[in-house]
Amino acid sequence: MAKRVSGNEKPYRPVDEALVRSVLRGSDSEETTSVSDNTATASVRDSTLSEPITPDPQQSPPIQPAPVIEKLSREKRVLLTKSEEREIERFVSRLAEELETPLKLSHVLRSCMTILRHAQKEIIAQASHSEKLERPPNGDPVALAEFEYKLAQIISDALSKTPPLD
Repeated sequence: MAKRVSGNEKPYRPVDEALVRSVLRGSDSEETTSVSDNTATASVRDSTLSEPITPDPQQSPPIQPAPVIEKLSREKRVLLTKSEEREIERFVSRLAEELETPLKLSHVLRSCMTILRHAQKEIIAQASHSEKLERPPNGDPVALAEFEYKLAQIISDALSKTPPLD
C-alpha cells in the first residue's frame, strides 16, 4: 500500500511536471527539466534540430489520437413479463453458446442499438409511409402488444432496405 507524504515532505514524482509539459507541448526551444529520484537528480535537455523532419511518404500515416469514448452512465429500463424474460434469457444463453463467449442481455441490446442507429434513415422513411400509430394507455396490455407489433413491422421492413453494417 502506498504511504502518505507528510506535510513538510516533498512527494516522490518520478517524472517532473515541467518535463511532461515540454514533451506534450513538443517545443523546439532548449529547455532544462529535471527528473528526480530518491538518490540523484538528472538533467534532461531538449535538443533543437538543425533541419526539420519530413515524413517519409512510404511510411504509414501518423497515428490519430484515440476517439474520446463516453462512459456508459445512463440506464434505460423495460418491463417484461416472466415468460418474456425467460425467453430472452434463453435466447441470450443460446447465442452465447454458439459464439462460445460469455454474453449478457446488455451486450445484445447495445448491439441492437447499433443496428437501429445504422438504419435510422430507413426507419424514419418507412414510418413516414406507414399508417399513423396511436400509443395506447399502459393499462391495456393487448392494445400495447398490438401497437408494439406494428412498430416492429415498420422497423423490420426498414431493416430489410438498410445496407449492411461496414
